[in-house]
Amino acid sequence: MGIVSLLAAEAMMTWWSMKRYMFNTVSMVVVMYVIFIGMFWGVKSIAGPGMQEGSLDSMVVGYVLWMSAMFALQGTGGIVLEESQRGTLEQLYLSPLGSEPIFLSKAILATLFNFFFITVLLYSAMLTTGRYHSVNLPYFYGMLLLSLLSLNGIGFMLGGIGLIHKRINAVYGILSFGMIGLMLLPVYPFTPYSLLPFLAGARTINSQITGNASFPLWWYLYIAANSGFYLGVGILVFRLFEKRARKLNKLGQY
Repeated sequence: MGIVSLLAAEAMMTWWSMKRYMFNTVSMVVVMYVIFIGMFWGVKSIAGPGMQEGSLDSMVVGYVLWMSAMFALQGTGGIVLEESQRGTLEQLYLSPLGSEPIFLSKAILATLFNFFFITVLLYSAMLTTGRYHSVNLPYFYGMLLLSLLSLNGIGFMLGGIGLIHKRINAVYGILSFGMIGLMLLPVYPFTPYSLLPFLAGARTINSQITGNASFPLWWYLYIAANSGFYLGVGILVFRLFEKRARKLNKLGQY
C-alpha cells in the first residue's frame, strides 16, 4: 500500500509541476523539435541526393531515442541535485520507504510522463520530414521503458556521485553527446558493444520502426537482463556513495 501511495503522490506532483511550469514544458518540446529540424535538413543538405532513404529514417527515430536517453540519464541524478538545491533532500530520507524507492519511482514516472513529449516529437518529426512510419505504440513504449531502465541505473550512479560532489553537470554533457556516437555502434547480432546500456534496446526499436524487423526471444531476454544488471549495479553504487555522504554529513549541504 505504501508503494501505491508513493506512486500516486509522485504522479500528482509531477503533473502539478508540469502544469505549474507550463511555459518551460512547452518550450522544451519546441526546442527539441527545432534542434531536430536543424540537424535533419543540415545533414540532408550536406549529404546531398546520395544519402540513402534508410539513413534518413534511422535519423528521425534515432533522435527521438537519443532524447529519451537524455531524459533517463538525468533522472535520478537530476532529482538528487534538484532536491539538494531546494533543501528538501534530507526530508526524503525521513520516509519509512527509504530513499531508493522514492528516487526510482520519481525517475520511472518522469520517464512515463516524458513518453507524451517523445510521442509528440516523433510524429511531428515524421510529418515535417515526410519520413512517416506506422509505429506500434504499445511495443514502442514497452521496449523503450525496458531499455531505459539501464540508463536509470546509470542515473543512480550519477545521483550517488551528486550526493557528495553536488555539481556534476559536466558529466551529463559528456554522456549526452557521447551517447550520439554510441548509438551508431553495431549491436546485433551480439557484439561487445551490446554489453553497453540501452544500445541493444535502441537498435531494436529503431530497426522495428524503420524496417519492420523481428528479433528472437533470446534477444529480448538479453535486453531485460542488461537493463536489470545496470539498474542493480547503479543502486548498489548509489548505496555506497549514500553511505559515504552520510558519514561526511553532506546530505543537507549543497
